[in-house]
Amino acid sequence: MEKKNTKFFTTERMAGIGIFAAFALVVSLVIRFPVGFLTFDAKDAVITIASFVYGPISGVVISLIEASIEIAIYPETGWHGLIMNFASSATFSLTASLIYTKKRNLNGAIIGLYSAVGATVAVMLLLNIFVTPLYHGLPIGDPFVMNMLPTMILPFNFAKALMNSAIVMLLYKPLVTALKRLNIVKSNGEKAPSMTFNKTTKIILILGAVGLVVSITTFVLLIVLK
Repeated sequence: MEKKNTKFFTTERMAGIGIFAAFALVVSLVIRFPVGFLTFDAKDAVITIASFVYGPISGVVISLIEASIEIAIYPETGWHGLIMNFASSATFSLTASLIYTKKRNLNGAIIGLYSAVGATVAVMLLLNIFVTPLYHGLPIGDPFVMNMLPTMILPFNFAKALMNSAIVMLLYKPLVTALKRLNIVKSNGEKAPSMTFNKTTKIILILGAVGLVVSITTFVLLIVLK
């Protein structure tokens, strides 16, 4: 029986991380929409796809690389932007990929992504409660921040995470297939999530479609009412 290579710093993985980090940066610069003082981008989807391919730690590494480069491009966001960018991407990709590595099929991917939505929203709420006031020179619990939690911060992060989940589901299989054909990603005997739909899968996808509609509606309302 062939022994599986468990080393993280392999040439293939490092090259793949570099490619996905560059891709995530490009996506964050091109697909970038301001919503009040917050910004939506789709880099979390790219980072999560990378973590599905190369493992959970890869997503965390790419999140740190991308956040560090982005702070150099947008220095006005300061250390607050660095922390928030890294935390959002790392939490989303790590949660989704940890579950997917235990259940490598379509249901596992969807359950992982839904779990990532919940984890990301929770982490970002906590960070906004404790970190954002410090950035603005305010005490923790200041009404300036607390009043924005239910009306702006919570719906924004919920909608952003849902939309990134939908993007992962749409792009994962075709993107990984294309990268395998280009020999950028090795198969290693593994397949992309099975596209066989059972009753559970259909129910989850219906809920996902509803969630996508809700997220888009939320973004529109946030933009109109900002």
